Amino acid sequence: MALNCLVYDCIYNENGGECFAKDVKIGNRNAQTTSGTTCNSYVAASPFNNYEFAHDFLESEGSASDVKNIQCSAMNCRFNLNQDCTATKVEINSNNANCETFAP
Repeated sequence: MALNCLVYDCIYNENGGECFAKDVKIGNRNAQTTSGTTCNSYVAASPFNNYEFAHDFLESEGSASDVKNIQCSAMNCRFNLNQDCTATKVEINSNNANCETFAP
């Protein structure tokens, strides 16, 4: 599944949009719009996070932007099938790490 992440301050984001997270979790069960969703996998990059270790570990688990598992709790999204995302491409926007792919 293709994933484009525009949240550049996330520890899993590298090269301006490539996501190295093995699993992505989209949250807010009752979301009615994109702005109601959140990427619960988002982790703010900071000097306290071990950036090198996270990147090396995640890179060995898979390639960037080739997320194998996107779980979604947004029950009102047409791409949610038993809490698994069925969209062929998912985009996480820079506005509060919302799921731009959300569609009622």
